[in-house]
Amino acid sequence: MTTTENYNGGSCTGQDGEANRTLTIANTSVTDDDSFQVFVNSSFLHNITDYTVNHKTAATVITFLNALWNVQTITVIYSVTSTTTATTTTEQSTLSTGETGILPLDTQLINNELNYFGDTITLRKVTKLDYDKRGNAQEVLGDSKISYLIGDDALEDFYDSTWIAQTFVTSTSDIELINVKIKVKRTGTPGKITIGIRAVDTNNKPTGSDLTSGSLDYTELLDDGDTEWISIPLTEYTLSSSTIYAIIISSSGGDSSNKYEARNVATGAYSGGSIFTSSDSGGAWTAGSSDVLFDIYGDTNTVAVTNIMTFEDESVKAGVARLGDIRLFFQNTEDVNRGDKIKFRDVWYKIDSLFEESFGDVNYTTECICKKI
Repeated sequence: MTTTENYNGGSCTGQDGEANRTLTIANTSVTDDDSFQVFVNSSFLHNITDYTVNHKTAATVITFLNALWNVQTITVIYSVTSTTTATTTTEQSTLSTGETGILPLDTQLINNELNYFGDTITLRKVTKLDYDKRGNAQEVLGDSKISYLIGDDALEDFYDSTWIAQTFVTSTSDIELINVKIKVKRTGTPGKITIGIRAVDTNNKPTGSDLTSGSLDYTELLDDGDTEWISIPLTEYTLSSSTIYAIIISSSGGDSSNKYEARNVATGAYSGGSIFTSSDSGGAWTAGSSDVLFDIYGDTNTVAVTNIMTFEDESVKAGVARLGDIRLFFQNTEDVNRGDKIKFRDVWYKIDSLFEESFGDVNYTTECICKKI
């Protein structure tokens, strides 16, 4: 039988923030290494490097080798060796109330892991591959969420202190912003293009500093005289639903002969916003009548997770996994594929392998998440 006990650092011997503090758990039969798991603040600890354990027939003692604070939560999962006579049971897929049997997987462990790690993750699809002028693949992640792509009959210069902004409104769902695409022409050597996202004031003009931004140098993007769609990755940021924001488009240098020109529509028909221009690096903004062509990429898709587990030391030593890899268990798996990107605890991973296994009457898909983005 698997048992879970919850404590905090204040339950241990020693002083707040000290190393080598000990915790005595409430087992009444002998514990063993095979099933023993310790978590601090939901992070899995490794035996020998993070803690040691003195298994006893009662009151097993854990020694935490690193600094431990009283406010930190501690969870201990263990099985005990029963001293009672074993009862013969039959493996089966489900159990009725009061019925004894063996299930293919430990439901209590799954529930405990679910409590530690949460029950949803964000799924990021690879939707398109772009290629730069040198033929190198540039992965564009996520789905197009908000765009204005109709028309293309005008240009708006931006360089040095001459900036452009295009306001837009989000949909009814939050968006995990990834990158922004704009269509631009390069002339000469104008420096880096920077795309930022800002809030707007009561007049829907850009205000404040960038909420997120990203930059690329002209040498990475365009040849002199070229006009192309370019994708600029931004530091990840969540755009709130049904909210107006501004895309800020600027260059680190240049002049009237060394500049970028953003493609737009002279008489814009985009209902969610409009163009603004600034001649003083965003200090003051003037509304215009056109709309900049743009395409905003992001994530909104979340997938229900039945279970998440870190890999054990033994798997790492055997070469089955690497430190930091995780295993995910899903129930509804039609949207999950090898190569998908998974966000877990603010870190992105890539599904490296995928296979199905049954648990009771339900099929689950187990993912091996290996590669951080």
